[in-house]
Amino acid sequence: MWSIGGHIEPDDELHRRMSPPDNEVPVALPQNLLLGRTDDVAVALLGLQVYSTGVSFDLAVRARAGAVLGAGRSLNELFWEHRPGAAQQFLFGVEFADGRRASNLPGPGRADDVVFHSGGGGGGDTSIDQSWWLSPLPPEGPLRLVVRCPDLDLAESVVELDGSEIQRAAQHVVVLWPWEAPRDHGHEEALPSPDLPADSWFAGR
Repeated sequence: MWSIGGHIEPDDELHRRMSPPDNEVPVALPQNLLLGRTDDVAVALLGLQVYSTGVSFDLAVRARAGAVLGAGRSLNELFWEHRPGAAQQFLFGVEFADGRRASNLPGPGRADDVVFHSGGGGGGDTSIDQSWWLSPLPPEGPLRLVVRCPDLDLAESVVELDGSEIQRAAQHVVVLWPWEAPRDHGHEEALPSPDLPADSWFAGR
């Protein structure tokens, strides 16, 4: 069983959407986008891959060598060294054209059927690469991506992808064989929410 949005779903269809399907060859879209930047830091979306059940991509974060980040912390500390009781520092969210939203904030979001989470990744003091998965496929219209990270002096910013183009690409996904549910599933302990101003996109998710 999976828990999404605070309720339990004993649903093979939901299992199928929890990660990129390994029985498909996705369609690649040339959608490298700069999501936000300062004089010292840049965040970009790279390598958009379209599957029948969603999209995967890499989040690339780069910091200028010698830059002093918030609280004197490195990128590696901000992204990977979560201290007990510490709030999420880097905020990342999505909004479909029909109003459904999801983000990396802990707790239930507004849309029970939207799966949005990070996968593997790595990096160090000046470079982070992190994989992300979003399901289901966004509907036609704009797909909004929102980032915010005060510790990087990164103001809240929004960019848009074309959901219609993603829908068209999904029609060319190659299905290799029928999908089968994985044998085991794991769960991660949620982190507390950070303090946010009332006008933040993340405060209204």
